[in-house]
Amino acid sequence: MTTVSGVLSASQITSLIQQASAAFQAPATLIQNQEKPIQTEISALGQVQSSLSSLQSAMAQLASLSSTPPLTVTATPNGTVSGTATSTATPGTYSLSGIVLAHAENLISSRFSSQSSSLGSGTISIKVGTGSAVVVNVPTGQDTLAGVAAAINTANTGVSAAVVFDGTGYELTLTGDKTGSANGFTVTGTGGLTSLSYHGSGSSMTESQAASNAGFTLNGIAISSGSNTIGGSIPGVTLTLQASGSATVTVATNTSSLATAAQAVVSALNSAATTIGQYNTFDPTKGAGPLLGDVGIETLLQNMLNAVSGPGGVGLPSGTPYTSLSSIGFSVTSSGTVTLNSSTFASAVSTNYAAVAALLGGVGTATSSDVTVAGVGAAKAGTYAVNITSNTGGTVVGTVNGQAASGTGGVLTVNGAGAASGLSLDIAAGVTGALGTVSVSSGLYSQITGLLNGALAPSTGSVTQEISNLNATITSMNQQITSLQQQAQQQTLLLTQQYSAAQQTLQQLTTVSSFLTQYFSTASSTTS
Repeated sequence: MTTVSGVLSASQITSLIQQASAAFQAPATLIQNQEKPIQTEISALGQVQSSLSSLQSAMAQLASLSSTPPLTVTATPNGTVSGTATSTATPGTYSLSGIVLAHAENLISSRFSSQSSSLGSGTISIKVGTGSAVVVNVPTGQDTLAGVAAAINTANTGVSAAVVFDGTGYELTLTGDKTGSANGFTVTGTGGLTSLSYHGSGSSMTESQAASNAGFTLNGIAISSGSNTIGGSIPGVTLTLQASGSATVTVATNTSSLATAAQAVVSALNSAATTIGQYNTFDPTKGAGPLLGDVGIETLLQNMLNAVSGPGGVGLPSGTPYTSLSSIGFSVTSSGTVTLNSSTFASAVSTNYAAVAALLGGVGTATSSDVTVAGVGAAKAGTYAVNITSNTGGTVVGTVNGQAASGTGGVLTVNGAGAASGLSLDIAAGVTGALGTVSVSSGLYSQITGLLNGALAPSTGSVTQEISNLNATITSMNQQITSLQQQAQQQTLLLTQQYSAAQQTLQQLTTVSSFLTQYFSTASSTTS
């Protein structure tokens, strides 16, 4: 009698299924392995993209340089005076003595035992300077110190109210919103509020601080102002008085900000070059970088270095002594590193600030004294004729090289598409007609920004598109992997079911075989 044998153990079946499952997973695993170098490339491009964005931020400091250096205002000792200067200010040193700060008037009421006790309804009339009196109605239920303060603050009287606790009782304080003797105020209370009146000495309220003007002597000339912020005493300069006493104010040109911006560009360029170099070279130990052979990245880097070592800007001022970046201290080493000689740069800036600014950024210069370039915007290098058709109350309308331009506050801005787009001009009040020309130069900013925009533009940039295309490839491969893994799971499940069915059949046959063997064995022994 033949015996049914060969039933597999559970562990043997599991091992066979695992082997088969691995075979089913092999196509998906192959694609996953193919993804790894692509993901490495995406990561490398992301690092390059980040370094280029940092360079773009550094370049923004050169976007619209003035042809004249900015002016700074400093004062000694510190904390006495601060200030700002416009381009119309003249560098110099100014002596301020006998500084007295302007103050707002402050009144204090008599002391009350509680801020919530009823005073009695009535009105409070407040008159600031020569203005009209503002009457504040305080009805029953609101006639407490706190209620009166709230009513005054809501009424926009030109005076601010508060309730203070002096350790013994509560007092109402009134403080003028503006400093200066012209902003002193009177208070008239009626009904239950008569105790909150002030009309000079002998009034119910006490004056703790009179409204007073600021004053000082500027280079021997007496100056008075109702505010601690004073404009016009030094042409083009606004001073803010901070403390009494004396001070020396210095208005000086600030060339350090341009040097700082230039050095930031050098650092950002070198950082971008280093980042690109990490990924587009061959290392004997690590092998080929993920961007080795990426012609677009290599070309971008070379073009940026060429912008530094090249002939310089476009539309430079006539007769400029500096026509290339190398003439003001920039250089590119044989290893592709950008350097800036700080002493050469400083000398160039002090010699001809406008020429240096034109090599670095977009600079505009006007032939008319009635026109000052406020910003070049996106204007291309060239010369533009300025014509003003209307100039009233700060609203300016005209054309720049035929392009429509308008603006408020005396600033004419070119809107819409065109070569002069974005150009902003300060126009002297009331001046109309043909106002000469404005020349715009294009320096390092324009050249490198153009390259960066070509690489980083959200939908059209070369680096942006490269990353997008690789991500699309990864997405497609992931879809394939998902599909193959689902097929592998189905095949593994089917195989598991088949093994289970086969095992059950074998177990049944084994049971039958055992039964028959036992049966025939018993029958044989009986007959013998």
